[in-house]
Amino acid sequence: MRVIVLASLLAPVLASAQTESRPACPTLARASFTSAVENREPTDDISQAPADTAELFFYTEVHDGSDQTLYHHWSLNGEPFVDVTLEIGSDFWRTWSSKTLTGLGMKAGDTWAVSVTGAQGCELGQWQVSLTTSGKATAVPETRNTPAAATEGKRSPAQNNTGNPGHDDTAPVDLSANFMAIEELLNLGDTRGARSAIKRARALTGNAQQLAELDQMDKDNQAFAELNQLIRQRDIPAARQKLQELMVSVPAESPVYPALQGRHKLLDQLNEMNRGSAALQAASAP
Repeated sequence: MRVIVLASLLAPVLASAQTESRPACPTLARASFTSAVENREPTDDISQAPADTAELFFYTEVHDGSDQTLYHHWSLNGEPFVDVTLEIGSDFWRTWSSKTLTGLGMKAGDTWAVSVTGAQGCELGQWQVSLTTSGKATAVPETRNTPAAATEGKRSPAQNNTGNPGHDDTAPVDLSANFMAIEELLNLGDTRGARSAIKRARALTGNAQQLAELDQMDKDNQAFAELNQLIRQRDIPAARQKLQELMVSVPAESPVYPALQGRHKLLDQLNEMNRGSAALQAASAP
C-alpha cells in the first residue's frame, strides 16, 4: 500500500521535471522567401520568382529560442530536397538558408517549399514560392500573414515523363550545368538532393545514352549514400572496401567521382585518428 501511495506522489513530480527539462518551442516572428539578404535583413518577401533565378533564400526571425536548433526542410514539387540545420544563438535571432537553382533545370510551374521545425519536434509552419516565366520576382501581398498550406506535391503526367515530348532521342543535350550541380551536392554529402537533381536532368533529355548514364549515376549516388552511412557508423574497414569498389566502378568523368576522392581523404584521416587513439590506450595501459 505504501509503494502505491509513494508512486502516486512521485508521478506528478517526475512529469513536472520532464516538462521543465524540455525546452519550449521558439516563436517564429518572421519567415519568408526572399531574393537576397542584406545586412541580416531580407530585401523582399516573394511568393513568385522567375524560373531562371540563380538562387533562392528563406529567411527566419526567431524569438525565445536561445541555444536551440532550427531546421529548414526544403522540398521541390512536394518531394524532399535538402534539410538545413541552423543554430539559434540568442532569444532574438535572425538566420536564413539558401538554395542554388542553377543547373537544376527549373521551369515555370515548379514550386519550392520550406517547412520550419524546431527542437523537440516543434512545427512552426510551411511557406512556398512558385516559379514563373522570366521576369521580376512577385512580392507577397500585404494581406498574407499566415504560412502557406502544405501541398501533396502531385505531379502532372508531363512532369513524370523521363524525356521531353518531341525531343530527338538521337541528339544529346548539354547537361554540364546539371552535372556541376550534382557534383556540388555530393561534395556536401547531400545524396538526397543529388538524387532529385539527377531526376531533373532526366527530364531535360530523351537521348538513350544520356538516360542510361543518368540511371547509372543514380545507382552510384545510392552506393555513395551507403558509403556515407558506413563512415557515420565509424565502420572504417567496411567503408574502405566500399570505397575501393566504387573507385573502380565509377568513371572519372562522373560527378560522383570527385566526391569519392573526398571520402578517400576523410577515411585516411579517420584511420590516423584511430591509430592515435589505439597508441594512447596502449601507452596508458597498466
